[in-house]
Amino acid sequence: MRKTLSILVVCGLLISLGGIAWSGGEDDARGVVNKAVKAMGGEKALAKHKAATWTEKGTYYGMGKGLPFTGKYAMSLPDKFKMEIEGAFTLVISGEKGWISAMGDTKEMDKDQLAAQMNDHRAGYIATLLPLKDKAFTLTMIGEAKVEEKPAVGIKVTRKSYPEVKLYFDKHSNLLVKSEFPSKAPEEKFKDVTMTMYYSNYQEIDGAQVPTHLVMKRDGKLFVEADVSDLKAVGKLDDSVFAKP
Repeated sequence: MRKTLSILVVCGLLISLGGIAWSGGEDDARGVVNKAVKAMGGEKALAKHKAATWTEKGTYYGMGKGLPFTGKYAMSLPDKFKMEIEGAFTLVISGEKGWISAMGDTKEMDKDQLAAQMNDHRAGYIATLLPLKDKAFTLTMIGEAKVEEKPAVGIKVTRKSYPEVKLYFDKHSNLLVKSEFPSKAPEEKFKDVTMTMYYSNYQEIDGAQVPTHLVMKRDGKLFVEADVSDLKAVGKLDDSVFAKP
């Protein structure tokens, strides 16, 4: 559901997880999503979270040694996002533009930076599930797997100009427990990488079940681990929140 808040060969993944690959029609895949939406509180409750604010406290492992961080976030779906990492930087996406501000210097994102950020943001947008009601998204069953040693079922989501995202849902609770998508590593000259998100510790917030513990891995290595707090579904956020820093 967040960016901090974004994928692979299906057979290889399923074999590594001990799952069995299988196929199913789009109706089956949409049925999985519908069950997940219901388990997370239903369409009306999730719709309240299209605009939200929250705090994350966690550890960043992108430089090897874990570095603690606190971040303030704001989101207005489908195309606005703001992340403020205390003492480090502020990142904003608003429509077709984006900015990064650090040490008193604000710069507009270049083409590659914006494309990378929009890719990850769109992957997060898909993981909120409600957008998948739009038939512009193609959904395909990809198989059963284990996520954190628990049985899960996976679907693949595709759409033009969006990353291919794989979503995995717990077979008992129907809640989203994992997502996977292709991304870029800006600090490595935009090298292609695979991002994997794990969602857990669901809590009811403003009528919806929301994951409050997030783990992000990049190419299988721990990248970020964080806990969410102070999450508020605000209905609507003023555009000024996403103005140039």
